[in-house]
Amino acid sequence: MRALGLLFLLISMSISNMKIYAHTFSTNESVIFLALVDKLKTQAQLIEQFLLEDDYDSAIKHAQILKQFYNNDTNKEIQEKNKKVANEISLLINTFSLIDPNNITKAQITKTVSDLESVLDEAISVRISDDILNNSTIQALRLATLVNEVDINYANSFNVQPHNMSSMNMDNTSSHHQQPPSTNMSAISIDKHNQNLTTVNKEIQNNTSYSTALKLSYIVSDLFKEIKSEHEINDLDKVNKLNEGIANLVTLIEMKKPYTEVVKVIHGVIQPLLQNLYDLKLDI
Repeated sequence: MRALGLLFLLISMSISNMKIYAHTFSTNESVIFLALVDKLKTQAQLIEQFLLEDDYDSAIKHAQILKQFYNNDTNKEIQEKNKKVANEISLLINTFSLIDPNNITKAQITKTVSDLESVLDEAISVRISDDILNNSTIQALRLATLVNEVDINYANSFNVQPHNMSSMNMDNTSSHHQQPPSTNMSAISIDKHNQNLTTVNKEIQNNTSYSTALKLSYIVSDLFKEIKSEHEINDLDKVNKLNEGIANLVTLIEMKKPYTEVVKVIHGVIQPLLQNLYDLKLDI
């Protein structure tokens, strides 16, 4: 029994001292724009969801985030390619900001979301060429960027500092989360990170961030299925492991498991497999 106890202690010590590395991959404007479109669609879908559930307060919070995401710089960038598309996006986003639940039908809500998604898809077509859009590495980086967004939002759900702090350098559209300043940090040991979480609440504190993290996890799952079907990958074992990791991520968030469990899946499973399968380069 003593030998068994000693073995368990040694295993526990090795796990507690193990490091999970934060992954921030080198990216480009096309990847950032694609991820931005995904985030805009996510917020629009959440607005629709909460309006249909008669949760007006939650819908307003997501409408505010939607408007913050689509800032003047982004609008000018799209205007350079197509003024009509840029004006349509701005108009639809402003429509969400002015929604009055007493003067809009459910059909109108659904149509507004559908119209926004269509014009955002058009913005992609005028902003990004087909050869870039169909590049498997670009799509993998898009996926990795969204996974980082899940990380940040789920951490914010518990009012804790996100493990992948360096990912906040990727763009300036996440300021609404009131996150801490970016820190150049390549790795955080599990034991130190857990110590930082021992004094915080175990329950969800920010429902807006939680809803965003959950919806984004569904987007990540759907996007990976699309990438798998369109781009052949030889290492099926790793593809299956990545698929399992993403499915596990969704389940953990649905069950509102502690942030530390989500961190292990994101940075211990999903991001390393993405890096290996698609030869992604770390931004150091």
